[in-house]
Amino acid sequence: MSKVKNIVYLYSEVMPYAIAVMRAMVREFGVQVDCIYWDQKKRTPFLPSDEQGIYFHKRSTFDERSIVEFIEKRNPSAMYIVGRMDDLYLKTALHFRSSVKIVTGSDNQWYGNLKQRVATVLSGMLYRRYFEYFWVPGRRQYEFARRMGYPNEKIISNLLTADTDIFGEVYERDREIKRRRYPHNMVFAGRFAKTKGVDILIEAFTEAKEATNNDWQLTLIGSGDNLITDAPFIKVKDFMQGPELAKDCSNWGVFCLPSIYEPWGVVIHEFTMSGIPVLCSDKVGAADSLVVDNYNGYVFKSGDKQQLKQAIIKFMSKSDKELFAMGERGYALSKMHSPVISAYSFLSVTNE
Repeated sequence: MSKVKNIVYLYSEVMPYAIAVMRAMVREFGVQVDCIYWDQKKRTPFLPSDEQGIYFHKRSTFDERSIVEFIEKRNPSAMYIVGRMDDLYLKTALHFRSSVKIVTGSDNQWYGNLKQRVATVLSGMLYRRYFEYFWVPGRRQYEFARRMGYPNEKIISNLLTADTDIFGEVYERDREIKRRRYPHNMVFAGRFAKTKGVDILIEAFTEAKEATNNDWQLTLIGSGDNLITDAPFIKVKDFMQGPELAKDCSNWGVFCLPSIYEPWGVVIHEFTMSGIPVLCSDKVGAADSLVVDNYNGYVFKSGDKQQLKQAIIKFMSKSDKELFAMGERGYALSKMHSPVISAYSFLSVTNE
């Protein structure tokens, strides 16, 4: 790999796991990362802060002229642009297309619907006009990139990863605790929204609890729509950032992500890395590499409350030893992804 200069991100809403990859770039390659990010109309309360080698700049402070001047001063080796969602970012891509390695990323799954089929016809104008490389997290997104006309050598893997600095220690910290007494507590962490399937989870868990009459509890962590439940075995907690989630992992025995729509789901990686079995819908992209049915979790048909209920009952019926073993297997699978692997994957575009 040639000497790498600076890296520029033109990003939407920044999340902690994206910063973990930036940190890996700084540590491994000694680059400076400048990230312009959306600071308005945010969906989560997280706010990024500057740190060694990484500097954040509010999107609202730039126009077409100032963003070009900003990037020219950084003279980056590569630039990451978060999809086609920002017209200013697209204009910037066109300006630097011939002089900078420009990468876009997407967690879009290939569904083959009418909208996507039309996009394949227009892909030259929609994607390849702006971006030389396509960065994807998994096989469903790889298929999307291929359909958009990108050859194998222009598709990069390992877009999304959990923060191993935070969750990598949880497994070792909690391992002996859970070996002695495994927590009978299923947890959901994410936005409280219809697309996340939280309402179906509450119903399915309640019915499973009534059918088995056991000591299992359900904890729901997040923000968004108001959740209505008065069941004594269901607890609702406010949104937690990564360090807070990691701190409480010793209390949870199974993670559930019952999404109706979930292109990837970094949270799956966070919990498998923590040594926690996973239950998720078949719409969750991360399940392809991180959840093996009946090995470290279960995958059910999205929106099917009865399948979800039966999967919950399977977990409730397992011994603590079996649950612990499933968590161990998930931890092994989690090692396939990391911020360092993501950083090297991205910066492979700078190879001569």
